[in-house]
Amino acid sequence: MNEAFKKLTMTSKIKNILYLLRVRQYYKNVLIFIGIFFSQRLFEITLYDELLIGFVLLCCASSFNYIINDIADIKKDRKHLEKMKKKPLASGELSIMFAVGLIIILGGIFILSIIYLKLSLGFIAIITLMVITGQLYNHFFKRYAFIDIIILSTGYLWRALAGCAIIGEFVSAWLFLAIFEVALFLSIAKRKGDLEFLGKEKAIEHKKVYDQYSAKLLEQFHLITAGALFMTYSLYLIIKFNLYEPVIFNPNEYLVIFSIPLALYIIMRYMYLTSSKPEIARNTEKAFLDKGIIIAALLLMILLFFSFYYS
Repeated sequence: MNEAFKKLTMTSKIKNILYLLRVRQYYKNVLIFIGIFFSQRLFEITLYDELLIGFVLLCCASSFNYIINDIADIKKDRKHLEKMKKKPLASGELSIMFAVGLIIILGGIFILSIIYLKLSLGFIAIITLMVITGQLYNHFFKRYAFIDIIILSTGYLWRALAGCAIIGEFVSAWLFLAIFEVALFLSIAKRKGDLEFLGKEKAIEHKKVYDQYSAKLLEQFHLITAGALFMTYSLYLIIKFNLYEPVIFNPNEYLVIFSIPLALYIIMRYMYLTSSKPEIARNTEKAFLDKGIIIAALLLMILLFFSFYYS
């Protein structure tokens, strides 16, 4: 009986630690690999060691931000029933001292990596900006409507730029804009999902900034961002492959055009899911488990792969 209780306690503690670190949010750090794909250097195997180290450090930086934010918000979270149940610091499942210990470990990993792994200065600067931006958002910018969404979206940019810094590539301005618009698209959907799922009053308790938002306003923002994202992606491909003025006919280059309706389908499908199921907007990772999005995303990646590497 005691052994079973110990195992249950240990499992619960591990689960709480993983939640505190926000391991479920690590999928965002996959953006570090976007530069190597779009720079057409996917088969340069020597680059992957540094990129994988970069991915781990981005995960550490993300967790570093999340833990500090949870410590700062602990009093407010204890007044919020939903957050008190979910967050291990607010519920008392993990102590503040334990959380501080994790922050020290994560900071130590980053410092030791700088000393011993000879990371590029660009990568160090970007990951530092990611931490600073995260803290500025939590302690200042999250109080201001519209600015909060824009600042939150920069986190995706830092992740993509970090990968480009490691491999020594510049990001196309079009691709840079597309990543930012994707981040904006997801952030607005989350705000909209919170309002629809929680209701106006509870959403304001959740985040005070919601008193300046309305479902109608966010819906308009979402439509504008979706249109901008679709146009940015389409124009990027047309300019990238010089399709507005082709020199010779190349079927592989024209193949990329078929990815445009797929991209539009993914945008539409995501808007449908977040409108009909607001809880998906609040937990973006759930959308990636949707069969329609999975199939469309796989087809999109196959078309992009052949277009970029066999044109």
